[in-house]
Amino acid sequence: MTSQADRTAKARELYEKFPDNDLSRFNLAQAYFDAGDFAHAAEHLRALCAKKREWMVVHILLGKCLLATGNATEAKPILEHALQLAIAQHHDTPREELEDLLKTL
Repeated sequence: MTSQADRTAKARELYEKFPDNDLSRFNLAQAYFDAGDFAHAAEHLRALCAKKREWMVVHILLGKCLLATGNATEAKPILEHALQLAIAQHHDTPREELEDLLKTL
């Protein structure tokens, strides 16, 4: 079984090899998120959100990073945007999750 540190290191290595690849950047952000390193995850997710306004999962993860670091005010509009994407893209499970999450903010 691969440790979280190994997964993060491999994701970082892949991103360094392919810095212009959005999927390698997302993979690194996800590894940071899973490791609880929300600041580093948010750094990469912000760049992806700016580049890919329609990538719902990136917005959800950025919102969750911001919530985890106590930035609910900043997270709310990002999560609201993600909810609109979920509705427009017909993603029912994320829509329900986001509706529930936004009720708590």
